Amino acid sequence: MVIWSGKGEKRGRVWDICLFAAALGFYLFFAFYDGPVWTKDSLSYASMNITREPLYPTFLWLFRQAFGEESYLMPVIIAQSILAAYAAWKLAMTVKEYKDDSRLLACLCVLFQFAVTILCRFVAIRKSSYIDAIMTEGVGLSLYVLFVTQLYRYVAQEKGRNLAGTAIYAFLLVNLRKQMLVSLCLMAAVFFLYYLVKKREGKKLALLLAMTAGLFLASRFTDRLYNYCVRGVWIEHSGNSMGVLCTLIYTAGEEDAALFKDEELKGLYEAICEEADRQGLKITYAPEGWVEMSSHYADSYDPIGYGIINPVVQGYIAQHFEFGEIDAVLKYDAYCNAMVKTLLGQEKGELVKVLTANIWKGFVNSIARVNRYLNVYAILAYLAYLGLYFYLIWKRKCWAKRDTATALAEITLGGIIGNCLVVGLTIFCQPRYMIYSMGLFYTALSVMIYDLLPKRQK
Repeated sequence: MVIWSGKGEKRGRVWDICLFAAALGFYLFFAFYDGPVWTKDSLSYASMNITREPLYPTFLWLFRQAFGEESYLMPVIIAQSILAAYAAWKLAMTVKEYKDDSRLLACLCVLFQFAVTILCRFVAIRKSSYIDAIMTEGVGLSLYVLFVTQLYRYVAQEKGRNLAGTAIYAFLLVNLRKQMLVSLCLMAAVFFLYYLVKKREGKKLALLLAMTAGLFLASRFTDRLYNYCVRGVWIEHSGNSMGVLCTLIYTAGEEDAALFKDEELKGLYEAICEEADRQGLKITYAPEGWVEMSSHYADSYDPIGYGIINPVVQGYIAQHFEFGEIDAVLKYDAYCNAMVKTLLGQEKGELVKVLTANIWKGFVNSIARVNRYLNVYAILAYLAYLGLYFYLIWKRKCWAKRDTATALAEITLGGIIGNCLVVGLTIFCQPRYMIYSMGLFYTALSVMIYDLLPKRQK
């Protein structure tokens, strides 16, 4: 941030404070207008279900302890609103600092984050803001913006506090939901880009990758520690294989029963497939066209997982074993893991078709919404983004330099690519999982456009 003296410095600080106040007022308005939004997933977080990662259930538990069972939800969404305001403001202040103290860019940063909330609240079917929902997105969207901001600051200025902030936010994200392993993947990719491709600093790269691996191992530890504290057993959360199994069931054909050598597993598989066929939930029943097919896959995903796989497998365990809760969960995971390993041997044609359509749907939903016209818009937007990026590198010869416009563009696009691949290969790419980078994409685009403007127009 440009430091002014005297009255100019004071006016600058007042302006920054006013921008934060505006962001806070925006998010708190929806918090008080809509109140806490209880979704179908909320109970599993509030009840500390064994299928959930530790951070958000613990977050809710702390508020229950502080405010009581009957009145903790409103303080939760107020806290989530404050976090959202801070994340939008922190990004704005960072861009403002690196871009000539531009108040225009700072305002745009905040407005792009506002736009994500407005789209969710007034355009999407759900008709509510994720910031006000009792679900991981209530804090995850904000933590991801803060993570990218800190990673961006580290790339721009190699300071220990920026690296520490990046590591802390990544650690929180991974403990929030397994999808956010993308944050560690993004860190590793950025470190490779800057310390292997651009700068050739092998020793520093090795240290940073070791730190990234350490964060992954630490998240596995906290997952086990959480379950030990809550349930008295040293295990990770359950259900990691169910998502992939849903996709493999969706694309499986009749011939895939022959892949199973274990008769017990084969019986479970056949029971699941029979019910999925009866309900028309497999790719065989999908309409033509990639949009229609990906929508059919999305509509089939939860019914296959929660409506068929869980009742069949859990029912079989209850019928044939006298297990307590933990042993039943471990057996469930063992069955799902074994079915996944077996079904990975299926013919890959249908699976590749589903995953390709799903991943592209993720790219569209990351910056817009899948429909006939916005699909074309998404292509044009990505082409414009890449065109500006490569033009800036060519014009300013900044490939191996710490350029603050192209750095943000690289980190943001890397996050989108990583998220689309991680989500697209494991679960359907609904907007809820894809909008983490939406505001960041348009921020990075604006920063690149700003850098191309003649100096006198800035």
